Amino acid sequence: MENEETKMTEQDCRYCGGQLEERRVTRFQEYQGHWVVIENVPALVCQQCGEIYFTPQAHDLVVEYITGQHKPVRVESVEVYDAAQ
Repeated sequence: MENEETKMTEQDCRYCGGQLEERRVTRFQEYQGHWVVIENVPALVCQQCGEIYFTPQAHDLVVEYITGQHKPVRVESVEVYDAAQ
């Protein structure tokens, strides 16, 4: 049986047990063969290993953006390389 000190809480990282803190992150998301960049997505980030967790609300927000429910603030061009070639 785990004691209270070692028991994981909702604010602990599943991978390393580090503390999570609320931050805004940039998420790269593929949708229907296209990549989109969504800046300032609310997330929980592990202070120790950097693992990122998204809440269901953040997921719903991402879905809104990738399905075209919002207009982009800008359009960027990126270079794409294939390391297999």
